Amino acid sequence: MGPALSATVAQLERDVMRAARAGRPASPPVLHHPADRRLILSAALGLAGSLALTGVVAAWLARPSAPAGPVVVSNLAPRPLVLPAAWFVRPGPATEATPERIDLAIPWTELTGSVLPGLMRVTATRAPETEAPLSPARRYARFLTAEAQPVAEGLMRRRFRAGTPFEGEDLYLAQGEGSRFAARCATGAVPDPDAACLSEIRIGSLSVRLRFSADRLPSWSAGLAGLERLFGATP
Repeated sequence: MGPALSATVAQLERDVMRAARAGRPASPPVLHHPADRRLILSAALGLAGSLALTGVVAAWLARPSAPAGPVVVSNLAPRPLVLPAAWFVRPGPATEATPERIDLAIPWTELTGSVLPGLMRVTATRAPETEAPLSPARRYARFLTAEAQPVAEGLMRRRFRAGTPFEGEDLYLAQGEGSRFAARCATGAVPDPDAACLSEIRIGSLSVRLRFSADRLPSWSAGLAGLERLFGATP
């Protein structure tokens, strides 16, 4: 008889004696063997591993498929637009060959050719066939104060009056009336600082809506030139 078994028998005898003195039958001891614990632990680890692998496979199968190469948008502008697939915000229908709208997030570095952090968010659609719209300066004239302050890169800052729909924003105009470029930028804290400024421009037959950080205002001219290269009648 081995030491472990002898100890178990001795413990059993002690339990029987205590039960006899107490006047009740002894409960049979439950013997736990190391092999049983190892078997249970091994089974639990195997189950956890199977569940984790199932989750990884499900996530891999559910991921949206991304185009492997450049996307050709052929029915939005006068010429086909060849754009990197990584710029597209929406997978699937947004990268088909003939969409009516495209949503992009374009690195500023790609637009300007200089190292600038952040992205310009771009939504391009067909421009409506209407007469030329009012310049931004005239469109917002009734909401603006009389103050006009020159800032960097030839921009003029105008302030919106309190109580107007645009309270809490400033208007930035290029070349006086802002016909070439204008942007409304929030003056206080915003949930998404990278989209604090809104600009709407027209390039050929396209209406282009831009969202970007106020820190990129000094680069407006280089950014606009990059957009005109991408979306203009000639590359």
